[in-house]
Amino acid sequence: MPGRAPRRYRTDGNGDTRPAFHGKLPEEFNERDMLAFAADTDLLLFQKVSEETLAAIHAAGYDYRGGAVMPRPGKEETDMTEQETKIPAQEEAKEAPPMKLDVSVRAIQPMGNLLGFATVKLNDCFVVEDFKILQTDKGLYVGMPSKPDKTSRTGYRDTAKPITGDFRKQLQGAVLEAYSAELGRLRAVAAAQEQPSIPRPGKEETKESPPSIKSQLEAGAKEAARENAARSPKKEKPTKGAER
Repeated sequence: MPGRAPRRYRTDGNGDTRPAFHGKLPEEFNERDMLAFAADTDLLLFQKVSEETLAAIHAAGYDYRGGAVMPRPGKEETDMTEQETKIPAQEEAKEAPPMKLDVSVRAIQPMGNLLGFATVKLNDCFVVEDFKILQTDKGLYVGMPSKPDKTSRTGYRDTAKPITGDFRKQLQGAVLEAYSAELGRLRAVAAAQEQPSIPRPGKEETKESPPSIKSQLEAGAKEAARENAARSPKKEKPTKGAER
């Protein structure tokens, strides 16, 4: 059995370290990479390249020689043409305007390092909820929506996440900016509630209206009742065994 090639890793656009095949991540594979990966997988599992994989290699215009997938004569030009056609598309993607993000934030009483939640609307047509605003040693951080996953190292798996570094920066900035604005709004509300009410213009000069006659009579009756109660001698309770 041939020795297994050392496993190599590469950092993707999200900053995560992932296994790479000949320096490429799976989403970067072209046709030749996929055929080579299938052949290597056959060797690891069955110690030989299967007939199905060889047939697929030949049908795509390649040969399997010396443990590698090699293009047949004329195939090299096709590969170069495919590569050239991809370059304008990549340049066009770089020139695309940034995605429109509308963020709403719900700040909460801190629970550990959790400070709040955010909802993001993308280009007025798609909404993603349950982003988490977290406090870390390096500052504020935006956590992705996730769900429990026992197979994950952290116990959770992201259900939505950026796949490019540029969009991750845009998303992080938009969420943290909205969180800062929400904190400012809450501070303003709290400050307004603590300040005494300011009378409207002209209110200072307005005198309080005198109490009504009815209220004056009721107040006088209560005061008189209190005075009478204070003047009346208290009745002594008969002692136990006193003569009747």
